[in-house]
Amino acid sequence: MLKRTLRTTLRPISSCVRLIFNLLAFDWLFAHRLEKSQLRATVDRPRSSFRIMSNRMTITGWAINDSNKEPAPVRTKLLGQTFTATRSRQKKSSLPTDMHDVDERNLRFSISLKIPLGVRKLSVEAQDSHQQWIVIRNFFILVIPKVRFRGGSWARRLSYGKFVKQKNKALNNVIFSEKQRHAALMIEKPTFSIIIVADQSQREILKTLASIQEQLYQPHEVFLSGDDRSPIQGHTLEATKLRWLQLNNLKEITGSHCIFIEAGDRLHAHALYEFASAMNAEPGRDIIYADEDTIDERGLFSNPFFKPDWSPDYLEVFNYMEFPCCYRTKLVIPGYQNHCLYDLALRSTEQSERVYHIPKVLGHRHNYSQKTADQTKKNVSGSKALQARLSRTGRKGVVSSHKTHRGCFFISPQLTREPLLSIVIPTAGKTRKVQGKDIDLLPNLVSQIFELSSYRNKEVIVVDSGSLSNEQTQTLQNYHCKIVSDREQQTSIARKINIGARESHGEYVLILNDDIEVLTRDWLERMLWHFEKPNVGVVGCRLVYPEGTIQHVGVVFVAGHPEHVRRRKAGDEGGYFFSSCAPRNYMAVTGACMMTPRNVFIDAGGYDEEFPFDYNDVSYCLTLYKKGLRTVCDNGIALMHLESASRASETANLGSNRFEELWAAEVVTDPFYNNQFLNLSKPAFIFEKKK
Repeated sequence: MLKRTLRTTLRPISSCVRLIFNLLAFDWLFAHRLEKSQLRATVDRPRSSFRIMSNRMTITGWAINDSNKEPAPVRTKLLGQTFTATRSRQKKSSLPTDMHDVDERNLRFSISLKIPLGVRKLSVEAQDSHQQWIVIRNFFILVIPKVRFRGGSWARRLSYGKFVKQKNKALNNVIFSEKQRHAALMIEKPTFSIIIVADQSQREILKTLASIQEQLYQPHEVFLSGDDRSPIQGHTLEATKLRWLQLNNLKEITGSHCIFIEAGDRLHAHALYEFASAMNAEPGRDIIYADEDTIDERGLFSNPFFKPDWSPDYLEVFNYMEFPCCYRTKLVIPGYQNHCLYDLALRSTEQSERVYHIPKVLGHRHNYSQKTADQTKKNVSGSKALQARLSRTGRKGVVSSHKTHRGCFFISPQLTREPLLSIVIPTAGKTRKVQGKDIDLLPNLVSQIFELSSYRNKEVIVVDSGSLSNEQTQTLQNYHCKIVSDREQQTSIARKINIGARESHGEYVLILNDDIEVLTRDWLERMLWHFEKPNVGVVGCRLVYPEGTIQHVGVVFVAGHPEHVRRRKAGDEGGYFFSSCAPRNYMAVTGACMMTPRNVFIDAGGYDEEFPFDYNDVSYCLTLYKKGLRTVCDNGIALMHLESASRASETANLGSNRFEELWAAEVVTDPFYNNQFLNLSKPAFIFEKKK
């Protein structure tokens, strides 16, 4: 009621303020100056010259020089700084009827700005044929903190700790009783054997035991394993339930399923119930894991890890499903012979892919378990386990701890064979100014493919529109590239890629933008290496902007729409549990650099040409995902994408309506990005819940 009253009161005031500022912006005067300078330009977004907003703003529109029908350069000035616009594919308004013969994608511009708090004036300018800058629009911006008024109180983001407190308060006796009744009625009643790795003090052991005693679904037996076998005092578990276990005699385990816990870590009170419930929902599940967080000495929760669904390639980075994780005992007895949980995870998933993820926080790691002095020992045993995995699966490579990001592993791959790789480059033969330097994109890329890349067994197919210069053609001929021209009147990137794939002879096809630069010498070997694993359909990699920030480390789906995750974060960051520095599974990757088996590409019909510019890459990945083929984004590989970070997101473009019609039902949720607890606006694996 209060909110409605405020809206009614403020609406006329806001309208008057907007009218005043629109007059002060002098848009009528700027329109006259534009006409005299033979420039035509429109700002689609924002429409009003006065804006109240938080700190980020995106300006889009189009600009053309009427004298030569060429795109006019656009910039914006804010607080004495100048920001250059980049070309955008976003279509917010139609061009005038006399400009339909002009390629409108080259005319459209986009500028994204981060604006400091306060009242700011911002000017958007275009450059005429005499190199003079003419003002298109002025904006007056009031930047305020990002809060919302809701129901009489300011709505801010909850911290994770406060969110957990609220959630735990909601778990009342009624819910507890309902779950107890459900547990009693379960058809399958699994018996859980819990093994506590008791290398810590008795105080830490008691914390773990206390969490076990609180379980809604009680365990069958609890084992302690460790060198110090001093009597444990201060718990209420029956003597028959708590025993010491010899790790070289795992046959003592009598439960149907096993859970390993490091002393000091704790289970959520409903953890065993949730595991049992998941088994009843689908009895064939052999391995079940859940999300986790961290608890400190004061009982405060932080650092939640909202894990992806089963991700075989991510498991070869670190043991992401280690805790809490429930294994069928028949997998534990042969898999835990080396007393290494990572080895158990790797061996067990080789025996069974009936792996299930419960998207709930059911484990709480103590700070001690994340800062243990035994981390070096754990890294050594983990490295050996992963090296053994490569041998068992017929692959070659050298495993080491990541040099920069502690806690994950890095594999230097060694290919067992070197298949022919076809690199397909769709191009318009353009030159782009990057950090003040004009770069002829196509020759720049092709020379780096041959001079800066170590993989030799490759061919390059360039698909142009018949517009390459003599110099560009000569460069391609020098490197023995195949040139194919797409002569259709309507431009289509998807069609160019399909033409190139059909003309290729390689076992694998690499689809590559022409505005790429090589940063990792063995990038092609490392991408090909992933196809030595079964059921891999697509491989992508990390792309960074020239200024060093992230452009792409994978595509996630929020509210059914594809978005680049962690865009504009530091290019050398580790990311969310190594999401930006190592291989990770996603539903899709960008087609700016995408490798796939040629026969798979042809069998799938190639890129959907109903998406001539956008969404064709994402649609292809989803097609393979439905067929049971995985997409891997190896973010240990880095390439530079020569476009500005101010450019609008590639995935928010022209094919949106068709994409929703075709895929909306398939991407309601993203198995690799938790839409319930992670941020949806500019997704970055950041916990986000509103009060």
